[in-house]
Amino acid sequence: MSDKDDMPGLEVFFDAARRHAAEPSAALMARIDEDAQAVQALAQRPAPQSTRRSTLSSQLYRLLGGWPAMTGLATAAVAGVWLGISLPEGILDGTSDAAYLVDVAPELAFDLAGGDF
Repeated sequence: MSDKDDMPGLEVFFDAARRHAAEPSAALMARIDEDAQAVQALAQRPAPQSTRRSTLSSQLYRLLGGWPAMTGLATAAVAGVWLGISLPEGILDGTSDAAYLVDVAPELAFDLAGGDF
């Protein structure tokens, strides 16, 4: 089955559209040409040079993705430090503290109580 058999009433409209093809006016074409010339002139202008050199921190800031990424990294760092130095008090019941506290390197200990060294 062809498309002509499906909808015979539309073929009249398609034929009329083919006979009267729309042409843009000369004024429209002139405006399009002026706009294109203006865009080309802007594209050919050299970009302004920045006189300020970017520092390592600003380069790192841009590399990581700006403030959203930096706040995520800062939050993860703070959470890592907090989890690293806090004792698992929810797991320990007071009788078997030694079973969960394994000191791998006793010379690398934090003194959080503020005692003498």
